[in-house]
Amino acid sequence: MPGISVTTSAPDEARDECARVYFPHRLAVMADTDRFRMSLSAVGLPTGSAGLLGYAGEVRIETGELATGYEVNVPLDGHLRTWTGHADVCASPARAAVYRPDGRATLHGWAGGGRLFGLKIERAALESTLAELIDRPVRGVVPLGPSLDLASTPGRQWWGLARSLVALVEDPDGPLAAPVVVRPLAQSVVAALLHVVEHPYRDALATRPAAPRPATVREAVDLLDAHPEVAWTVPDLAGRVGVGSRALQDGFARHVGTSPTAYLRQVRLARVHADLLAADPRRTSVTEVALRWGFTHLGRFAAAYRRRYGCAPSRTLTR
Repeated sequence: MPGISVTTSAPDEARDECARVYFPHRLAVMADTDRFRMSLSAVGLPTGSAGLLGYAGEVRIETGELATGYEVNVPLDGHLRTWTGHADVCASPARAAVYRPDGRATLHGWAGGGRLFGLKIERAALESTLAELIDRPVRGVVPLGPSLDLASTPGRQWWGLARSLVALVEDPDGPLAAPVVVRPLAQSVVAALLHVVEHPYRDALATRPAAPRPATVREAVDLLDAHPEVAWTVPDLAGRVGVGSRALQDGFARHVGTSPTAYLRQVRLARVHADLLAADPRRTSVTEVALRWGFTHLGRFAAAYRRRYGCAPSRTLTR
């Protein structure tokens, strides 16, 4: 789905545009229709879509079966009464509502206006991620709990990660939109959600997998060394070498002393270093080279570079 940004005062248009991003639904305007307004900004993700949705005035939304995906809604201000298909939830900035694809949903609110962050996760994306994490097939809908406490430590950590998607929606042409960044970011948000929300597979997530052979880890290391420009995720890498994601992470910890993600970051730092040494400082910037290799937070990049090479990246470039 390409990115969209729309503001409308027509309820029919509001319903249709919102359905493009999320799910088909009925929209009832509970306030004066002359004052109705809907705003929506959204981007497509490798795992589904993310958007910022707002209404000026009270509305009621009723969906059909959410057959194609899961969803997480986080009001950025105010409260939203919602039926997730399995429970009543009063969603707020401190409590997310979680929906699964085996029921209908109702949302009622926005009497005082306000926006929410809505994350739609395609069924295949969530269920395949869970299968990778527990190293066994997942058949059928994953019965996620109806809400997530964002004030708890696990919920707060997940929301801290998911807020990167809010930043992406607000700046869809920024560095977070680069494929080398957005793919692992979207995958990480889904994997982290599976670790923090309630569901029957939580015990399986806590079980330590069998460690892979050293040769398998070596194969994964060789892939990262040879192709650091690829937008690798741990599930992608694990699939290439024929093991589960958690088994691969455990194998890296045992045989490499770090995680696949951290190892890839070190390989990319080395590529940045080589490019800076070879570059003409009159025609190249540090930012350009860092973004080329997937570093979007320039402050963290500069700190990591200084730890690795003992100087600022700009110093290397001007040499």
